[in-house]
Amino acid sequence: MQQLVLQMPSSRATQSGYRGRVRSGCLTCRSRKVKCDELRPVCQNCKRLKRSCVYKPRKSRQYQYQRSPPRNTGQATSDGSGSAAGLGRLTQVESASQQYPSPSSEEQDESLAAGVAAEGGINSNIVGDTAKNPFQSPDSSIVDIIVRLHKALRRQDGTSRTIDDAEFEAATPSTLISRDIELTTTIDVLATRQAPLPLSFAFFVDQVDCPAVTPFDGVNWRRMKAEVVGVGTSNEAVAEAIVALSALYKGQMYGLPLSKAMCLYKSARLAYEKLLGEGVEDFEIVLVTTFLLSLFESMQYYETDALLREPGEKFIHRLEAWTQSQLPRSSLAIRIIVWLRLLHTIAIRGGGMGLISDRIYNLFSSCSDAAIPSLAVPSDQLPEDKSTHLYETIASSVFDFYFRLQMISGEIAKLTHYHRSRTAGADQEDVTQQIAHITLRLHRLWDTRSAAQRQTPGDLRAHLESKVADPIIALVGMCHAAYHAEFIEIGRVLGDPVSEFAESRQAMRQMREIVDGDWNVYQQGRGTSGLKTGYLRPLFLYAIECMDREESQWAVERLESIRNPICRSDFFAVFARELSEAQLRKERRVTTRFFCMWHFGVPPPFL
Repeated sequence: MQQLVLQMPSSRATQSGYRGRVRSGCLTCRSRKVKCDELRPVCQNCKRLKRSCVYKPRKSRQYQYQRSPPRNTGQATSDGSGSAAGLGRLTQVESASQQYPSPSSEEQDESLAAGVAAEGGINSNIVGDTAKNPFQSPDSSIVDIIVRLHKALRRQDGTSRTIDDAEFEAATPSTLISRDIELTTTIDVLATRQAPLPLSFAFFVDQVDCPAVTPFDGVNWRRMKAEVVGVGTSNEAVAEAIVALSALYKGQMYGLPLSKAMCLYKSARLAYEKLLGEGVEDFEIVLVTTFLLSLFESMQYYETDALLREPGEKFIHRLEAWTQSQLPRSSLAIRIIVWLRLLHTIAIRGGGMGLISDRIYNLFSSCSDAAIPSLAVPSDQLPEDKSTHLYETIASSVFDFYFRLQMISGEIAKLTHYHRSRTAGADQEDVTQQIAHITLRLHRLWDTRSAAQRQTPGDLRAHLESKVADPIIALVGMCHAAYHAEFIEIGRVLGDPVSEFAESRQAMRQMREIVDGDWNVYQQGRGTSGLKTGYLRPLFLYAIECMDREESQWAVERLESIRNPICRSDFFAVFARELSEAQLRKERRVTTRFFCMWHFGVPPPFL
């Protein structure tokens, strides 16, 4: 009798065309706003109209999404995601995703029936909730849909079903798949609106390098990144600078548009200004942020205004107070200043204006001309292998040689016609005298090189195990090539037409012996082998100074084997070939910067 009563349609509802809010019945009738008789598995309305009849699962039957805990790997620790702040944010994401209400709940039925909103493909309800908590996502409801899909597919396969399957009877695979697509799309679109902080930190630690620094100071560079990530977990300005720099490197590595990276850089600059305005007691945090932004600017020099070329008074006052203070300075701060000076050197070559003002540079020089301390291993990392410490001990003196060499290189760059007058005889005489003095300093630097630099590759292998000998040989080879490159640069600075500058010719012979010799000039990594990036500038100078087509082609081929998009090795190989051909046709030197602007339409990148 009860069943008969339930099957009788309500004539009143039929006659009046009910359109009020329906809080019970199948989801199909509720989306149509008609009264449902709630028969299971198919109501009379759906049966009569041949529609899919789907009921909302009972709350007692809903499945909870269980996430497996993240693996505790060494990488997770090194990229900063294992820190307290990083773990706190990840925990917030996890807990919020499990607490997010299912999109098939009562309050969202109408939104789901209407489909995904036009803007961004997100339901308005989800957008509103996400604005309140950007870490929420409807992950938990996906499991419910997937479970229902499995049940429906099992029924189609003819497998046995349980009594609990009755509530899923009318949920066809097509319906479930469409809902899964909507939910997963919603989640993924929401994810694009969040700053991927842990991912950026991991990429920063694993991938971000500096061609002017990393090949010559790799151990300290890795330690710096781990330490900076630790600072970034608790400081917004440092974190935003890491995110911007990581986005830039991804764009450079994969040939992607850099508009997103530029937006992140501008946001990081605002956070930097806010940091300065807050008057943070620890100036070294400001210094870390300054370094990260300057590294970004060294790669995007013509699209950014160098932070330290026209620094604000707040930064200058803070730097002056810090340099005059008697408090001890950390190894990280001194190392960062040394690296900033190296970045400035490459930014004044080829007619660049540099990254640092004279006032700031002089302040930096006052606190970094003494011994350069190595960075300690971060406390949250595993102890390094003993071979690393032995390598570090030997490599520190080699890097000191490289640093002093680059400071001399900056002085040579300032003698070019890009930075001073060279149109009068008196100008040329003055440059010749200064070059003679610089040449003596270069010879003196060579005479005081470390014991490791006086050994042949065979000697180093005979006295050191391969784990230490091989990277030391590679480092010494790059430093020696950089040393000989300065004599080639001097040959170009002295004048035109091509002169038989004896030391330049000898330097080119020495460089070719290194590259074709046993100095570990090639490296394996990232799926390909290539020449080490430390040889980029020496080979470029070799190619454009050599007036022999065969020798120039040798240098271009070696440049092509570097294969590093960050240092733009492909561009410099083409640049060197075209400039060399132009010089051979005209039988004279061609101005490097102006040829690049004429041939490629842009000033040359830093080298």
